[in-house]
Amino acid sequence: MEMTSARRLAQAGVIAVCATALAACGSSRSYNVSGAPGGDSAACSGLVGKAPKKLGGYQRNDSDQKGTAVWGDGDVVLRCGNISDVPESASCTSMDGVDWVVNAKKTHNGVKTVLSYGRSPAAEVTVSERIKDQDAVIGKVSGIVSGLTKQKTCAKNS
Repeated sequence: MEMTSARRLAQAGVIAVCATALAACGSSRSYNVSGAPGGDSAACSGLVGKAPKKLGGYQRNDSDQKGTAVWGDGDVVLRCGNISDVPESASCTSMDGVDWVVNAKKTHNGVKTVLSYGRSPAAEVTVSERIKDQDAVIGKVSGIVSGLTKQKTCAKNS
């Protein structure tokens, strides 16, 4: 009788260890998102902490990359950090007090990628073609990006 109890206890321990390991593997995903340099800054942590729980009709999911927030399976991605891969000459538009430029290198096949202009650190938002109103999503994100330090404004082209 004691041997059976010891065996059951050992089996329960093995099951618990396996369940914990599986949960740890599935608890965090990269969503094919890379963090930006400086994404671990206090400003980026604050920005991501203020990101809404739902955006573009999708629930927010945790990414394992610092300075990022993901909604859906990457349908909307917010990255924060030292991002400046958009030329100064790119056309600029303002939404809710935040200047945005389109990143033409990352905007294709219905996916729209914009970068905040004149903010430190910068915020980059990528919105998939599955989102019906991409500009509404960017406008919603503008509300939290406006809290990043504004260093300059751009000439409005659109």
